[in-house]
Amino acid sequence: MKNILWLTAWWPNDMEPFSGDGIERRAKAASLYNNITVIFIKKNPALKTRRIKLEEKTYNENLRAWIFYYPSITGFFRFFDIIYSNYWFIRLHNRGLKTFKKKYGKPHTVQVNVAMKTGIIALMWRWFKKIQYIIVEGWSLFLPEAKPSLKDESFFFRVLTRKVLGNAVLLVTVSKHLGEMINKNVLKVPYKVIPSTVDKTIFYPSTEIAEPDIFRFIHISTLDNAKNIKEILLALRQVLDLNFRVELIIHAPPKKELDELIKTFQLKNNVTLRGEMQQIKLAESIRSCDALVLFSLYETFGNVVIEAQACGLPVITSDYPTFSETVVNWKNGIIANGKKSSDLCSAMVELIKNKNQFNKNEIAENAKSCYSFERIGKMLDEVYKQYF
Repeated sequence: MKNILWLTAWWPNDMEPFSGDGIERRAKAASLYNNITVIFIKKNPALKTRRIKLEEKTYNENLRAWIFYYPSITGFFRFFDIIYSNYWFIRLHNRGLKTFKKKYGKPHTVQVNVAMKTGIIALMWRWFKKIQYIIVEGWSLFLPEAKPSLKDESFFFRVLTRKVLGNAVLLVTVSKHLGEMINKNVLKVPYKVIPSTVDKTIFYPSTEIAEPDIFRFIHISTLDNAKNIKEILLALRQVLDLNFRVELIIHAPPKKELDELIKTFQLKNNVTLRGEMQQIKLAESIRSCDALVLFSLYETFGNVVIEAQACGLPVITSDYPTFSETVVNWKNGIIANGKKSSDLCSAMVELIKNKNQFNKNEIAENAKSCYSFERIGKMLDEVYKQYF
């Protein structure tokens, strides 16, 4: 069992409880075979100047997270805030490394989850402390369709990103498509695909039979531009106009634009907004539905796809390349023939008409075998053993 130090740009915290929950689950998987310590640094404007808050969260005997909160500068001197933030970002990471060494010795390796900007810390440690690092990447910034994408960042940011990627022992990506895009558009580096993971103790099939006279779709996202919510709602309107009885459950943060679209398409009686929630409650909501819709313009992986599949639900996605890595047509879902509402409408109708062709227990078993903590944890363990 190796002592691995994780640095991450995203992690559940007081201000953003759902941020980085996929990385948190991957850490739980990794801790089945190795000793994992996570360092996460977050600015908290509510803290008084020079006041640092440390939250230590223990998940199990092999996994703990050290979450450091630091203050910001406001008022007349707020233009120094960028310098102040970078000062604490570097200092608190170094403090975390010092504490780690006292408890566990020099880390066997550092795992950077999301290259920028935590990768800069790992790069500094490689240069000055001779600690090697790997990168586990799932950021859509590296996709050419993304808004913003890496090409929208400053020249200095792009140079640093290539430097961080180029000095890593290995790049791990959550999908083959993401690895290909990084190699094509950023820097040619060796990479290995290790997908996201799903908690099978939370996401599992329901034994109840859904109402036979209505078909429930579910959509789960932050409703950013990539999620294509307008086309999803328009497709729902089109399905209703074909006299199918359908509902759409949406789990997302509240947004005025969403309310306006629901009103425009006259979907008040067919759309239920449930907001964001913890995974246990979310899984219950998924099990109450018949299929997931994730009709994204682009996606590095799509965690909700495997969560729905683990609950036995078939999924409908756009034809973006990433989805071909998790969805097999007519086995665990349907990949639509495009990204327009008419494409989605056709897929939704086909799924409604042929829902009995999908075996929820087979879908769930496949998801469990491919994305369980045990499998993903073992894949990470093999990387640690091979390179360190």
